Amino acid sequence: MDIAGRIAKYEDRGFTRERAEVNVLMEVAAFAIFRDFPDAFVLFGGATLVLYHDSVRHSADLDLLFRASQPPSREQIVASLERELTPLSQIMEMGSLHFEIDNSVNREGRIFVTTNTGRRLFRVDLTRLGSAIESEIEDHPIDGEAGISAVIKSATKELLLLQKAEAFLLRRTVKARDAYDTHLLRGLGATLGANLRAHLQDTVLANEIGPDTISNRIERIDVNLCRLELKPILPPDVYSALEDVGFEPLRVALKELYEEWL
Repeated sequence: MDIAGRIAKYEDRGFTRERAEVNVLMEVAAFAIFRDFPDAFVLFGGATLVLYHDSVRHSADLDLLFRASQPPSREQIVASLERELTPLSQIMEMGSLHFEIDNSVNREGRIFVTTNTGRRLFRVDLTRLGSAIESEIEDHPIDGEAGISAVIKSATKELLLLQKAEAFLLRRTVKARDAYDTHLLRGLGATLGANLRAHLQDTVLANEIGPDTISNRIERIDVNLCRLELKPILPPDVYSALEDVGFEPLRVALKELYEEWL
């Protein structure tokens, strides 16, 4: 599919033109990283839902979990991104791109991709936090230019559901996007099997999270929080449909997910 077709694919799902272009950049960034460092990472997080599970929630984070004991350096990753994204940005008439390494959050760091006018397009988050359960990693073969291919390794929707379940409980502040993604994943048929439920059970017990805490967090997914956090990142029709029912589908999805701990 040509660049215009790839952009149109996202616009057809409700993304604005600017966000559709960012999604294509993130697609190509993932391709470049997994082509050049095929066994180094697993892709997870919100961008995985956008790229491979038809999510319409905007996510500007390309989250990469280290698998290799000696992963590539941040500078090597930047070089890979620069080679692949620079010509693409010219086609999209974005001008030159800038790649900024930020080491302030953790020792793995983040890479911000911006335009020459300073507009932040997306970031690559590098982390060792979390678990990559080998049985819950799936392959997405991608064909690139001149017959060059790559295999994107990403978390399955079931592992993404576990990660969302843990994030919803462990974040310092409740995030409506975790609730939305949980609702989306359950709508896609994702469930936690015995192994993943055991992982969630360990998280609940290790952090001494009781039923009242879980219930209180679920109830905080209200109109005010969702309007603040979801309205800017969902297509208007998707957001309006949820707002019309008071975001109850999000709370229902969470109650079903945590049923045995409530």
